[in-house]
Amino acid sequence: MTRQTVAEDRYYDGKTATAHRPLIRIEGEELVIASAEVAELDRWPFADIRVIDQNKVTGGMNFGRLSDPAPRLLLHDSPARQALLAAQPQLATWKAREAKRGFVVGATWTIVGLAIGAIAFFGWRHGAAALTQFVPKSWEKRVGEKVHKAVIEGFTLCKGEDGTTALRTLTDKLLPDGLEISLDVIDVKFPNALAIPGDHVVVTSGLIEMATSPDMVSGVLAHEIAHLELRHPTQGIISNLGVAATVSIILGGSGAGDLAYLAAILSYSREMETEADYRGIELLREAGLKSDGLAEFFKVLAEGEEEKGGGMLPDWLSTHPGLPDRAKYAATDGAGKPAMSDAEWQALRRICRKT
Repeated sequence: MTRQTVAEDRYYDGKTATAHRPLIRIEGEELVIASAEVAELDRWPFADIRVIDQNKVTGGMNFGRLSDPAPRLLLHDSPARQALLAAQPQLATWKAREAKRGFVVGATWTIVGLAIGAIAFFGWRHGAAALTQFVPKSWEKRVGEKVHKAVIEGFTLCKGEDGTTALRTLTDKLLPDGLEISLDVIDVKFPNALAIPGDHVVVTSGLIEMATSPDMVSGVLAHEIAHLELRHPTQGIISNLGVAATVSIILGGSGAGDLAYLAAILSYSREMETEADYRGIELLREAGLKSDGLAEFFKVLAEGEEEKGGGMLPDWLSTHPGLPDRAKYAATDGAGKPAMSDAEWQALRRICRKT
């Protein structure tokens, strides 16, 4: 008669070849690994534990650590393993999570392949526009978090309650169906506004101070919302940084922070600016608001630029077409309701005041 060998649990510390017979226990959010000879061999935080594989014959599950690939813990179907899986049930679904990870990796390379095809067919800039439509919104938001952090870091956020309410009310009127955005005002005297991937808009206090009416602010805000609706920020990143760098940011690769900051200061193409101008005017009209504010804003900027001899425009306004041309084609009959009441406008102009 052949004697059947009972499979035994094993623990390897990754430093020596010694195989320990582990005794495990759970303490708080950690798995404590001990043995009959040693009271404590190691401690593994639950969040750091992963399943490496499972033996199809014996059913033994091979556990490891995310932070250190060397240690290994082999547990067969026993009360000890059952206790661990009961405490961390997601470990029992490791196959599904590995399949999802494989899908993400596969999808990434699919996008890269689509990019190559789009570039070959349309050319680089138009290829980037085609590729943007295949980028999942969840990935876009991941990029946006990095860019948004890089943009506002080091600046004071303006949080005047009445002014914030007035601006949020105006924003809600302009938003197309299905689009939700975060909106920040930073205390920077230079007039600027920026649409960021993941549906963020940042406006400077200098832009609000330079505007002579709330309709100018609503025109600029509609323009930035149009960029987000048309997914221009993501298109701009792909077009200017390339597919490899964009995928690196999405997947959190090395240098992602620096790339995110670089993406934040990139300008749009002429085609994207023109599209956002026209779509912004449509958003104003759909909201029933005066739609001549954007043209008036361009006029004020053009006059100031002429007086100062040029070189004072933010990146988003310095691209072609030029300000006089944009003022002409953005001109409308001015029909519609004012963007804000007088009280709301005054509150917005005080949004950065501390008292």
